[in-house]
Amino acid sequence: MVRPTDRPTLPTLGVEEEFILVDPQTLQPAGSGVAVSRVRHGGNEGEVHPELAPSQIEAASSVCRDLCELRRTLIRLRTELATAAAEQGWRLAAIGAAPIGQPGPPPVTDTPRYRRMYAEYGSIIEEQGVCGCHVHVGTPDLESTLRASNWLRPWLPALLLVTTNSPFYRGVDTGYASWRFALWSRLPTARPAPHFTSVAHYRGLLDCFLTSGMAMDPGMLYWYARPSAHLPTLEVRVADAAATVDEAVLLAGLIRALVTAALAADDRLRGPEHIDDQMLWAACWRAARDGLEGDALDAATGRLVPAWQLLTDLVEHLRPVLEENGDLGLINQLLRTLRARGSAASRQRAVYGRHFDIGEVIDHAVAETTQCTSP
Repeated sequence: MVRPTDRPTLPTLGVEEEFILVDPQTLQPAGSGVAVSRVRHGGNEGEVHPELAPSQIEAASSVCRDLCELRRTLIRLRTELATAAAEQGWRLAAIGAAPIGQPGPPPVTDTPRYRRMYAEYGSIIEEQGVCGCHVHVGTPDLESTLRASNWLRPWLPALLLVTTNSPFYRGVDTGYASWRFALWSRLPTARPAPHFTSVAHYRGLLDCFLTSGMAMDPGMLYWYARPSAHLPTLEVRVADAAATVDEAVLLAGLIRALVTAALAADDRLRGPEHIDDQMLWAACWRAARDGLEGDALDAATGRLVPAWQLLTDLVEHLRPVLEENGDLGLINQLLRTLRARGSAASRQRAVYGRHFDIGEVIDHAVAETTQCTSP
């Protein structure tokens, strides 16, 4: 293990977390992300702004240098947002999809971009008030970003498994660990990114999506991992909103390790090359359906394996870079905590199984939003 002063300069990272505001009486998505963002005036730790649905709000962390800094930042942001929401009479829930939906088509936040999205894509937009955890890792240029995307592709299903957090929708168990994934996949570009052959390949695809209308602008390129439209980063968007800060940090640590390996071009850490697009899509779907407590599809072999094996294989694959980064101890600790408690989806199902009360599931999600289980 290298000493902290000897550690290499690591890529920066940041996390964008989406939350749902819940009416404490009806338990439906309600409130106003605009109102909460005005109450929470911001600070050095990050920014807060409304999202597509009026009942959503997003917190974007500041640029962080290490996982401990990121963890402190996310704790502060969640705590401040929960307080601001309570001042408006609402509750803040870190959950992938609202367990109880609103009657009728949900509205969109009244901004020119969101109004245009609704006009262009119609009813597909109505159920996109879902919440993800988006991890940004700094990259020096577009070519490096695309190389990192290629290296990360085979592990997208394992990354999705970390935060499966939306089993309930419209008051019933959907049978999916991540129903958010099923709803989000209705968007035209919400798929795994291809294996890029060059910067020109990427730009040609982006031009095609814009010309065809599949994407209204680069911000609607909803690949599971993509070059950010506004930051010099690779943005990984495959995961549900993390139920707890610890699960968000675990996800971010694994993603940064994958990008670190790609930027170093360390062939020891190269994953299987050129995973078939359809095989990868099938593996992500299976991860969304079964979650950590079921079976997962190994996209490299086409065989079903226990889902936990897919995740532990990823950590073992990344062991050299995690050791060099000084992150291995924290990642293993967070992984042990997740294994002991079970996935967010399984925890919600356990709560529901006590009294078959969806309100208790929402209470549980609200409580976990500001809960920290590790020191």
